[in-house]
Amino acid sequence: MSERILLIDDDPSVHELIRAYLEHDGYIVHSSLEGRDGIAMSATRNAALVIIDQVLPDLPGVQVLREVRRSSEVPIMMVSGEAGVEERIDAFAAGADDYIVKPFSPRELAARVRALLRRTAGQASDEAIARFDGGRLELDRMRHEVRVDEQPCELTVTEYEILATLAGHPGRVYSRGELAYRARGHDFEGYERTVDAHVKNLRRKIADAGASANVVETVRGVGYRLGVLPA
Repeated sequence: MSERILLIDDDPSVHELIRAYLEHDGYIVHSSLEGRDGIAMSATRNAALVIIDQVLPDLPGVQVLREVRRSSEVPIMMVSGEAGVEERIDAFAAGADDYIVKPFSPRELAARVRALLRRTAGQASDEAIARFDGGRLELDRMRHEVRVDEQPCELTVTEYEILATLAGHPGRVYSRGELAYRARGHDFEGYERTVDAHVKNLRRKIADAGASANVVETVRGVGYRLGVLPA
């Protein structure tokens, strides 16, 4: 069955262009021209990925992002004419998994969609389930899932990939650049503060679920490493 993509953008010409490239790749594309309608569609269309424009006629795109993220961990890509670092950080802090700046190549957007969906699907590994923090924290690579005390902990794609990268080599310190590349597949200006925003969200979710808030440990001047021991 073809995967569904939800596009929320108020420019019909953008819809036509993106739809042509994504449908060529075999995706089913659903379209919304307004933020509120897009939020409603996100709850009913069972989309595998959502693309949201930053500027919409009724709501700011980042508000739409937050509303979608309240009820879903679906991968979300933000599209914006703003290339500033602050705008990117705000989007990632709100739960975006990718950010592309207008004008963009539709081929690049399609490639990023494929990359996000590959990461969401997860990959098999020699040890499908890794356990940490005395066994309370589990990382299930087959299901692309994190559990705390056997209960699912909902993470975004990027948050999961950061944790999975650190868990792959406990004790190793990763720079922000390495984490950005491994989690998102590419680098960009201002990535350091963006990775910091993702790590902050990851720590909060893990702590709220009942595991150690130090699951990701800061190594000052270098980057991050896993802060809990394998079980």
